[in-house]
Parts: sequence; structure tokens; C-alpha cells
Amino acid sequence: MKVPSYFPILVLLLLFVLACTRKETPDAKAVPSGLLTEIRGSLNEGSGERVLLEEMGAREYIPVDTVSCDSSGSFSIEFFPDQVAFYVLRYAQSGYITLLMEPGETLKFSGDFADAGSYSVAGSPGSELLRELAYEHKLSLDALGEIGRQNREHLSSPDYASLKLQLDRQFDSITTGFQNYSLRFIHDHPGSPAILIALYNLYGQGLPVFNPQTDLSVYQFVDSALTASHSGLDAVRLLHAQVNEAIRIMNSEPAVRGIQKGEIAPDFVSSRPDGSELALSDLKGNYVLLGFWAGWSGLSREENSTLKQAAERYGDKNFRILQVSLDDDRDTWTRAITEDGLEWEHVSDLMRWDTPVASIYLVEKIPYNVIIDPAGRVMATDLYGEKLLSTLDNLLNY
Repeated sequence: MKVPSYFPILVLLLLFVLACTRKETPDAKAVPSGLLTEIRGSLNEGSGERVLLEEMGAREYIPVDTVSCDSSGSFSIEFFPDQVAFYVLRYAQSGYITLLMEPGETLKFSGDFADAGSYSVAGSPGSELLRELAYEHKLSLDALGEIGRQNREHLSSPDYASLKLQLDRQFDSITTGFQNYSLRFIHDHPGSPAILIALYNLYGQGLPVFNPQTDLSVYQFVDSALTASHSGLDAVRLLHAQVNEAIRIMNSEPAVRGIQKGEIAPDFVSSRPDGSELALSDLKGNYVLLGFWAGWSGLSREENSTLKQAAERYGDKNFRILQVSLDDDRDTWTRAITEDGLEWEHVSDLMRWDTPVASIYLVEKIPYNVIIDPAGRVMATDLYGEKLLSTLDNLLNY
């Protein structure tokens, strides 16, 4: 799926580590305007090491203070903010942690100079939330890194196709699990700017946890929640402006309609596993369950159990199943058919999301099911599980 050109700012807004520039250190003689706020820290193996605190502005880092640890690794930083803000605490060669502090807080920090990912914080609820989020994020990234390592290690293995299928399932499970965790995090803490970090997290370069195209409702929820409680923050104002602009552009463009109930289902021709061709129109005269799926998709594999129930219930009626695979590897596709016991018609162009059939039916997620009547008209779309079976039951138990 392609992301519209007006969306990247939504993903990149808080990636300050990559995009921000640094201001010169502010005048030390400036009169403090906010409340005394402190960070009292201790770094294992940090004797004599420097610790740098920077505020994360909307487009730049703003230096706050630089201190050195004493012989025991302890340090203290005092500053006077006038509103809640994100900060970066740098203390390892390339390591840093993100904090979210309110004016007047005293944060107690404990960490390891050699490992920026190992730390604890107390006394700052926002920073504690970010620590919780960072921990779960790191677990997911480490697990995805291991999947990548195994994939590279076994590229030339004769069992690679089977292993790749397992790794793809693991990838789906990990990313879906962390997205669900992040969604709960956002809804559990709607008043905290910490949800901005949850919104903008990435699994890797160009792979956001929340895709702005398919998860715009999540961006809108964060926007509405933080505009109500923290409208003075630059990051919140930027998010609000960009979400509004994205909606304006979407509303000004001609609406892209999906396949509608009552329309004639677009015909297509694709290839069976044995290489022979099959057209959707070849099944005309039957109720057809047209299912889009992939062998690499864990959610698709789970939905296959529903399709098997449908085949068992209605196999003696004028009912056929045709699955269109969005795989790009023949072995992954055919192995999944065999392993899941899918004894009905299958076709694929082996082009993943670029398959023309997916474009014709405007498929943006899988699994995706369409019910077509004997005359070739669409009767229902986007049905799964019990709702799919109930709809088929009403149609076929005549």
C-alpha cells in the first residue's frame, strides 16, 4: 500500500534524533521563569563521565545543561521549565533515553553507562510511562532483529521456504501484538503527551507501528485527546495542523469507492497452483466466497479455519470458494494450502500487493472476504468468523 505524500510529517514529527538540530547553549545568566525541576541520577561505571540534558523542541534540540558524574557515578541537574516537555538524557557514547517531565518534578534516575537501554526512573509519571513503552518496544525490536538474523542466515538453506513461512508468521504475531499493546497504551493514557511516542514508534525504517493511511483514526484520537489537554505544546499543534490538512486533502479528492453491495463483481483471470488459468466467471451460477489471503499472513491462516467450516456446511449446495493469494513465493503459497487443508479453488499472480486482482477489488488488508451471488453480484464484503458463517447460513439454507 502506498502512503499519500502529505502523510510523512505525521510519522516523522517526533523522530527528533534523526531530524533535530541543536541550538547554542542558552545564556547561563538568564533569569529562570519556571519551577525548579531536578534530575538526580546515578550511573553504574559512570565516574567522571559527562551527562547531557536537551529539551526536544518541535524542530531542534535545545541544550539545558551538561554535568559530570562524581566518583560514585552520581549527578544532579536543575532547570526551570514553564511547561511539560520531552527531554533527551545522553550519557553513553551513542545512547540516550527520552523523558517527559512536568515543571516542579524531581526525577530519580538509575542507569548503566555501558547500556543506555537498562535504566529505571521514579518521581516523574510521564517518564515512567515512557520507560514502560520503551521496554515493550525494545522487546519487539529485539525479536524482529532475531527474525531478520535467522532469515539472513538461512537464505541458502534447502528448507528456506518452510523457515520463511514460520518467520513471516512470527513477524505478523510480534508486530500485531505490539500494535495492540500501543493502542491500549494510547487509550489508557489519553491525557499524557507520552502517547505521541506510542503513535510515532517504528518497527524499522519506513515501517510505522501505526500506518497513517490505514490507522488515521488513531492519529485523530491522539490529536483530539492532546489538543484538549496540551494544546500549548508545539508537537501537539503540529500534529493537529497536519491531521487537519490530511483530512482536508482527502475530502477534496474524489472518493475511492470499494466494491459495493449489488454491483457486478469484476471478473478476472489468474493462475492455479498447477499453472492452469481460472476466471471468476467460470464459477458463475454458484454462490462464491472470494477470499484474499496469503500464506505468510498469520491472520489469514487463522481465518482459513472459518472457510473450512463453510466448505463443510455448504459443500453440497451451489457454493464454491475461490481464494486469491497475495504471496510472492510459490512454495510458501502451496505449502500453506496443504498444511491448512484448503480443498477448493486457488489462484495467485505471486505479486504480493501488486497483484492486479487486489487492485481491482481495492483490497487494503488481508484476510478480506467477498460473497458473490449466482448472478455474479456482490452480496457482502469484509466478513469474518461467525459473522461470515451466519451470512452464508442465511443465504444458503433455503
